[in-house]
Amino acid sequence: MALVRIYLCGRLAIESGDHVVTERALPARQGRRLWAYLVLHRRRPVSRDDLAGAIWGDEIPDSWDVALTTLVSRLRTAIKPLTLSEAGDCAVAITGEPGRYSLATPVDAVVDLERARAALHAAETAVRQEVWGDALSEARVAMEIAARGFLSGEELPWIEGQRRGLADLRLHALEATVAAEIGRGRPDLAEREAELLLTLDPLSEEGYRLLMRAVAIGGDTLRLAGVMDACRRTFALQVDARPSPETDRLYAELTAARPA
Repeated sequence: MALVRIYLCGRLAIESGDHVVTERALPARQGRRLWAYLVLHRRRPVSRDDLAGAIWGDEIPDSWDVALTTLVSRLRTAIKPLTLSEAGDCAVAITGEPGRYSLATPVDAVVDLERARAALHAAETAVRQEVWGDALSEARVAMEIAARGFLSGEELPWIEGQRRGLADLRLHALEATVAAEIGRGRPDLAEREAELLLTLDPLSEEGYRLLMRAVAIGGDTLRLAGVMDACRRTFALQVDARPSPETDRLYAELTAARPA
C-alpha cells in the first residue's frame, strides 16, 4: 500500500501514490471543516452532534441532520480515489455507525500537523542531548509546517485553537533552533533566529535569554546590555511587570563572565 499523506496545514490535500485529492475537490467550506475535524480526531469515533458543531458553530441549521448526511456522502465521493489500494485494502475511508462517524486511515499514514508535533518533540530531545544537527533538522520541519497556518479564513473556536497551537509550536521550534545554533558555535545565525522569535512573540523571555546567550558569545557587552534593557522596557510597557529572576540571573552571569 502506498504511503498516505494528509495535509492540514496550508492548503488541504491527501496523497497516496499517484492519487491526489486537492482542497478544490472537497465539498466547499463545510466539507473542508468536516474533513479537517475528522482527521484531527481520527483515532476515535466522532458524534454527529460534535461534527455539526465543528461545521456550523453556533449557526447549526434546523435541518442539520440531513445536511450532515449529505455532506458526509459528498466527502466520501471526493476521497473515493483513496478508498482502496491497488491490493484492495482500505486506505482512507469514512465509516459510519448509529450517531457517529470515524475516519479510517492506515496505521502508517502521515498527517503533517502530527508530524510537526513529533518533530518539535524530537528537536527538544536533541537539544537536551546536545545533538545539534538533529535538533536543527527536526526544528526546521516543525517550523515549516506550522508556518503554513490552518484553514485560512475560518473563525470557529476549534479552528482558532488549532492556529494558536501551531503558533506556539512554531515559537518552541524557533527556541530549539536558536539553542542548536548556539550549541554548534554559530552565534550569528542564533541571533537572527532569536530576533525572529521576539518579532513573533515580544514577551518571550526565553527568546531574550537565548538572544543574550548568542550575543555573549561574540563578547559585545554593550549589545548584551541593550538586549536586557529592551527586555525590561517591553515587559514594563506591555504587561507592567519585570522579567523573571531567571532572566536577571542569566544577565548577571553573562556580564560577570565578560573580561574587564
